[in-house]
Amino acid sequence: MPGTRRGAKDAVGIARPSAVREDGSDNRNSVSNSGVNVVDRHYVAVGPAMMHYLRAGSGAPVVLLHASPMSSWSMLAWIRALAPDFTVYAPDTAGYGQSDPLPSGDEEPTIADYARRVLEFADAVGLDRFIVAGTHTGAKIALETAVQAPDRIAQVVMDGLGLYTVEEMADQLAHYTPPIVPVWHGGHLVEVWHRLRNMWTFWPWYRQEADRRLADAIPPLDVLHQMALDMLRARPDWGLAYRAAFRYDGRASVRRLTVPAVLVAKEADPLHEHLARLETAVPSLTVRSVADADHLAAVAAAFDRTLDLPAAPPPPPVVHSGGSSRRYVATSHGRVHVRVDGDPAGRPLLFLHGSPGSADSFDYLIRELAADHLVIAPDTLGNGYSDPPTVDDPDIGYFADVVAEVLAAMGVGPVRVYGSHTGACVGVELAIRHPDRVSGLVADGLPVLDDEQRRDILENYFISLAPQRHGEHLIRAWHTIRDVQLWWPWYRQDAEHRRPTAPSDPEHLHRLVLEFLKSGDTYRASYRAAFQYPSEERLARLTVPTLVCAAPTDMLREGSERASASSSVRFVELDAERGAAWAVRQL
Repeated sequence: MPGTRRGAKDAVGIARPSAVREDGSDNRNSVSNSGVNVVDRHYVAVGPAMMHYLRAGSGAPVVLLHASPMSSWSMLAWIRALAPDFTVYAPDTAGYGQSDPLPSGDEEPTIADYARRVLEFADAVGLDRFIVAGTHTGAKIALETAVQAPDRIAQVVMDGLGLYTVEEMADQLAHYTPPIVPVWHGGHLVEVWHRLRNMWTFWPWYRQEADRRLADAIPPLDVLHQMALDMLRARPDWGLAYRAAFRYDGRASVRRLTVPAVLVAKEADPLHEHLARLETAVPSLTVRSVADADHLAAVAAAFDRTLDLPAAPPPPPVVHSGGSSRRYVATSHGRVHVRVDGDPAGRPLLFLHGSPGSADSFDYLIRELAADHLVIAPDTLGNGYSDPPTVDDPDIGYFADVVAEVLAAMGVGPVRVYGSHTGACVGVELAIRHPDRVSGLVADGLPVLDDEQRRDILENYFISLAPQRHGEHLIRAWHTIRDVQLWWPWYRQDAEHRRPTAPSDPEHLHRLVLEFLKSGDTYRASYRAAFQYPSEERLARLTVPTLVCAAPTDMLREGSERASASSSVRFVELDAERGAAWAVRQL
């Protein structure tokens, strides 16, 4: 089976499989264009930070830079148009998508700072000389990259270059990027949704006047949803790159251009009128106004296919040297997103998250455990940034086998395992099916349901996350997560089913909801499997040291203790002094 052979040890003592690319990704379940162009997802370390990027094609290297406040996902059409002729890299701008932000300081970052990060990214992936291109904010970063390193840039292609007056810049700095402030009722999510709708309706979006209407269409709902998710997960402030772009003197930078450059803008683009603001001709710059219908073709045609550039090298490996790193690991059922934290020489601990959410939903606990462990935290298939399951209605055994493949691919084991709720079920089954991989297990909250409870939950528990025109799905997600903290099950909202708890504060609840939204409707696959898992029966099959635990307010506490007693497995009630990290350290 691919991804199960062990290769040489890397610098952190985690073996890399010879059957899988060293960055932990392969072509299975990748985004494809009629089976021709395959788009892979990768991470690369840039100093202490991680940058996420998409890669496709072969040949001379091209680096694509997206608009604010989006991610590399928004460049897929460009990637597919260029991949037949180039090796295309599309990084998430620092602080956006899945890339770490720039170092914080007293001053907000500038376009020059973002451009330096692009050059650092190029160094990290092994690019010496390349084409750089971008749209809107990405166009300004591309321009500045060419100005900073003309010896490394073979060509720059820009799509929409904002050249603002002093008055326009001041107005946009004052109004364009209001902060996203979580509120207890989730209304900030709908505010973000309609702010994005306005960005496609008015220019600037906050000037809702007839003469400010744009001649463009609001994107399809799934596209708008991805844009909202990108805006909501930008760190630490979705407006940082926007404000850097507003302040950037594009006119002065264009005059400094010494490399071949092309600037295009489609007629519906609010920056189309800025083509006339260049004022002076620049010998190295070609300017093109294009019809809306011809936009993508014109962009693709702007790239010089006659340049003599070396072919791009293979993706570099992700080496964990401490702190927190991320990678994709290929399995026979798709790519699994894996977070790794802690000392590379620490005792390995497999961390299996609960549902709904991802490993990042448990950031606080992972960081606590990383003080004395090397924490390996995969996103369960269908959750977080991992691929969806490849089978219909998978059971817990399916997820346990995939986790075993991840451990084999990373060359770690046996490991201690901590699992919460759904993750506890996966941990139990992993220890039964692959006991050679598990040295000990902490199962924090196990579902123990009778037939009637299980039927009721399977019929009523799951919600649709399909995007809706006015953002109703975002509010539904928010209040479902909030209600889970107040009732068990969450949809039985009466005195009998209330939990003795209060909801998380809005900031924490916001983070939990974002982890939920990452997954989309595929979150329910692992959740359904957990509700159908025969916990009592499977606990009796365990042969590795096991501790079952639960907090007094955990809705699964009573069942966990009952299942432990019937299986002769030790049960401990957690409290303020003895939390989940304490339980792990008892093994």
